[in-house]
Amino acid sequence: MPKRLPYKIGEKVKVVQIPKDLHDAAKIGTPAVFRQILGKTFSVEGFGRYGHVELKVTKRDSIWIEPEFLVRVSSKAKRK
Repeated sequence: MPKRLPYKIGEKVKVVQIPKDLHDAAKIGTPAVFRQILGKTFSVEGFGRYGHVELKVTKRDSIWIEPEFLVRVSSKAKRK
């Protein structure tokens, strides 16, 4: 049975924590990017083969993050 994905594509999620063991082997500023997105809300763009969630953080750049570092942003019910 396939593993159920924790979120759906297009769903809004908030980054509530960042991995403590981030590495910057490519020297592209990965830890700084993750610190900048902490507390911000993004749409889920996709999923990696190891369960990571893809978030588009700029028009051209995405990050991959484990789902346990995210929370679903609840939508408020529309008032009549």
